[in-house]
Amino acid sequence: MRRDRTLRLTQATKLHGVKPETIHKYFPSELRKSGGRFRVRKSNRYTATVYLPDRYGNPVEVPTQSSKERKQASQYLRDLGRYLRGQKNALSRWHGKKIAGVELVTAGRTIVAMEPALSEFSLYRAFNGGAA
Repeated sequence: MRRDRTLRLTQATKLHGVKPETIHKYFPSELRKSGGRFRVRKSNRYTATVYLPDRYGNPVEVPTQSSKERKQASQYLRDLGRYLRGQKNALSRWHGKKIAGVELVTAGRTIVAMEPALSEFSLYRAFNGGAA
């Protein structure tokens, strides 16, 4: 509903296999009623933890406060992948930037050194029974 403003709450919940009541229960502050229809706020304020690589390629836990920060983290990792595939200017917009207080790695030598550790890197980590 955030990306497709014409999508109604009932349509969105059917697409994801949940009931509208569930959305009201878990995300009450994200919905507002306007013109007889429920609308979603432009950004959310829920905390989610994402993972960004440090200068050694190890995942660093980054608690994000907004969907904007999560989107930036995703875009950074996308651009990091582009850099590793040969686009040398892919990280130019990230030089000296931070996401949720964590400085992003953009130095070419550092990225080349940590490349083997990035092979199984993921923005969101999922754990099943203690195994990564």
